[in-house]
Amino acid sequence: MNNKNALIGVAILLVLAVIGWGWYGGKDPALAELEKLRDEQFARRNEVTEEEQKAGRQAFGEKMKGLSEEQRRSFFESSAPFFMKMMEARLDQFLALTPEEQKKELDKKIDESLARQKNGGGPTAGGGPGGGRPGGGPPTPQKVDEFRKKMLDWTTPEQRAKFQTTMQMYNDRMKQRGLDPKAGGGGGRFF
Repeated sequence: MNNKNALIGVAILLVLAVIGWGWYGGKDPALAELEKLRDEQFARRNEVTEEEQKAGRQAFGEKMKGLSEEQRRSFFESSAPFFMKMMEARLDQFLALTPEEQKKELDKKIDESLARQKNGGGPTAGGGPGGGRPGGGPPTPQKVDEFRKKMLDWTTPEQRAKFQTTMQMYNDRMKQRGLDPKAGGGGGRFF
């Protein structure tokens, strides 16, 4: 009788453990698929052309459209280390250019950003949390503050310094062209 009760107790514990794992430890299938795709694209990032990268981003964006706000936030947070590495690599490439090449690249990025705005895309079209909530409207000051704090956690002081330097160069170039950096054209997909 004691063995029977012990067996029933163990069976109940196992069932509860499986339910608990499924409830708390199971991965959201939509997020798991996106994380796998992200990992694959990140691994191949140096092997594909700019056009292939753009197509990959667009396909990725389409998959993101079906996610809830909570799923998007979760995905973005799990992806932050990847995004920061990619951003730093792009910053390093840009900062390694000659001043004339940098000017040319800045002009190209400014023109692309202005074209997106002209086509109704806005300065941050397709570009992460700066674009506001999926339901529309700008993020609340509270959400902006939360995002800034997370960015401090996700980046090193060196990465932030590179980003600040590059954005200052971008804004200075906009001013040289007679454009107001605060009126839009704020980089979009620059990094």
